[in-house]
Amino acid sequence: MDGFETHRQVIVGVDRSEASRWAVRWAADEAAGRHLPLQLLHAQEWPTGRAEGAADRPWAIGLRAAGEAVLDTARLLAAERQPGLEITSELAEGRPVRVLREAADRAAQLVLGVRRLTEARSALPIGSKGASLAGHLGCPLALVPEPAAGVSGRGPVVVGVDGSPASRAAIGFAFEEASIGGTDVLAVEVRRPAEAGRPDLIEESLTDLSEALAGWPEKYPDIRVRREVLTGSPAPMLATIATHTRCLVIGSRGLGGFRGLLFGSTGRALVHRCTVPLVIVPNGNPA
Repeated sequence: MDGFETHRQVIVGVDRSEASRWAVRWAADEAAGRHLPLQLLHAQEWPTGRAEGAADRPWAIGLRAAGEAVLDTARLLAAERQPGLEITSELAEGRPVRVLREAADRAAQLVLGVRRLTEARSALPIGSKGASLAGHLGCPLALVPEPAAGVSGRGPVVVGVDGSPASRAAIGFAFEEASIGGTDVLAVEVRRPAEAGRPDLIEESLTDLSEALAGWPEKYPDIRVRREVLTGSPAPMLATIATHTRCLVIGSRGLGGFRGLLFGSTGRALVHRCTVPLVIVPNGNPA
């Protein structure tokens, strides 16, 4: 993704959660595979009314020390995962959403950890950060879940295809991701249930997929490409087919079934139920 990687770093937001640890692992692998440096970013929001003139107060010193400890732990994890990787860290002051949004302007990829949905946890795990960031960044956003039992992450890269410009950008990312991971690409088009009875549905969809993928197999001749057409609601269908794969890649805005995918119940369902990293790619790749 040359257009994104001109920014020359993978940035991962870190905190004390287990999900953050998995995000650091993904980000370290991405940075190493793309020959980019990794930046660890931890945002601290000062208590209301205490920011001005408080830098030397004991509570402020303790707050910064706690933030530095979070970064130190993440640095050790990233260095163990990818020895020799160039790693920097930043302890930023401010609201996390604002800090992350600004960081995305200089990132080849922004990575965040998320908790998977369980029956006891129905709230969006990345809360307002996810709602505010998804679909509004100029770089790919990778949402990395705590892995489910038995999930290896060694399968193909799955990419949702709908013919939109954002979908085309997602295809480019998917091929590069497959090249990094030494795996295949599985391109999926999801059609609405109302279309299931059409006799030409499969043929039309496979033609759509071939047109959308045109040129990429030639650019990556060592990558095997598979195509699949599904009918149903896009988010659960994509989440299901992506089980036991390397990641699921989608465009941040699309047509038909993908329009508004990350806004509202459909997108929330995908973020919650996806058992592998979900990469949201904006339309903006010059390739």
